[in-house]
Amino acid sequence: MSFLGKYFKGWRFRTSRPSLERGSEVTVFIAESNGTAGRAYIGDTELIVEDAGPETIEKQVRVRVTEFDDAAATGRGEFIEIVGESSYAE
Repeated sequence: MSFLGKYFKGWRFRTSRPSLERGSEVTVFIAESNGTAGRAYIGDTELIVEDAGPETIEKQVRVRVTEFDDAAATGRGEFIEIVGESSYAE
């Protein structure tokens, strides 16, 4: 293995459009809510979170992914629980 190969071994680039797997649990911040569902953004990926009401806005929540479209970088998930606060919340 070359010097550069050894140096860069294990490195990978992060993407602004991460892919999510159905059934996986992720932790996200809810950016907005329409009262019954919240919206979270992970880079350019958008996730609609069912049952994430106004009380979850700017909160860190755990979500179970129920569907995801890689091509559109959008998906849906179900709210599990609030796990933290935003450092920007008042």
